[in-house]
Amino acid sequence: MLTPPTPHHFVVAGFAGLIALAAAHDLRAFRIPNWTPALILVLYPLHVLTAPQPVDWAGGLLTGTVVLAAGFALFATGRLGGGDAKLLAACALWAGPGLVFPMLVVTALSGAALALLILSPVRFALAGACDRLGWRRSRDRLLADCLPYGVAIAAGGGAVGLALLGGAAS
Repeated sequence: MLTPPTPHHFVVAGFAGLIALAAAHDLRAFRIPNWTPALILVLYPLHVLTAPQPVDWAGGLLTGTVVLAAGFALFATGRLGGGDAKLLAACALWAGPGLVFPMLVVTALSGAALALLILSPVRFALAGACDRLGWRRSRDRLLADCLPYGVAIAAGGGAVGLALLGGAAS
């Protein structure tokens, strides 16, 4: 028998929807708008208040802060976009110390799969599809070997959302 959704289910669904929007923006424009990680941050207190188990919110803040610092270091060296750094930190906040490592593993594996896709001839078909949709910038970026890493980060964040719905502690 199905149990009715709780307020926490809706909060986690909002989190998942926001990371999906960030990934879609990154796919289309190779840019993650600031409002997506900002809304993920704003939604976090609702997660803390509605979660069926206690949330280590202090550990989440520390985890998010450490990931943000690492992300900005990668941004400063040109290895990661600023929006990617902010989205990764917002997802790490939700992951907390208990889920950050699995989130980073899923993100890295998804990023590797994306990189293999971009390095393959499939990227030319994707560039053609972008051209037909009128997404000239996306087409140009695909042909220039850019990687929309927000998609990989969204996969890691999605794994966090699934774990939270399954009762894992963050």
